[in-house]
Amino acid sequence: MYLVDTNFLGQMVSVYPQDVFPSLWTELETSLFSPEIYFHVEVHNEMKKWAHPALNWYLKFLQPSQVLSPDDDELLAYGAVSDWVVNKRKPVYTDAAIDGFLDTADHWIVASAHRHGATLVTNEVPAPDGKKKVKIPDAAAAFKVPCINTLEFIRELRVSV
Repeated sequence: MYLVDTNFLGQMVSVYPQDVFPSLWTELETSLFSPEIYFHVEVHNEMKKWAHPALNWYLKFLQPSQVLSPDDDELLAYGAVSDWVVNKRKPVYTDAAIDGFLDTADHWIVASAHRHGATLVTNEVPAPDGKKKVKIPDAAAAFKVPCINTLEFIRELRVSV
């Protein structure tokens, strides 16, 4: 099971634009929108709110069953992730970093991946000693949630063009 961060499609648009890599995007139409790939409702909402450049393409192929909403177990995981960011992480994050993390889909996808045993797909790079921004891979590592980037994900999907 994979849980996809908003920045995956951002990376696809900027690094692998559809007009230059049409066959890649055609492959993704089937491989990305399959039963083992999920988008958290907060990622879904973020893409709509920000008018993401790939939004129309995403909405065209997305299956409703691919959008995960929090359940009771995820809410417990959400509390644990929030507690780690606010109280347990060393070195301590700045207040702005904490607020930024808790105000985006980032904390939800870490909690959801932890709850479901999913692999997170994100292009964020760990910064284990950073204090100014909570990075998804750092929060995920605290909960033993694996993270992979766009290229690793495309390889795991066995997409080849």
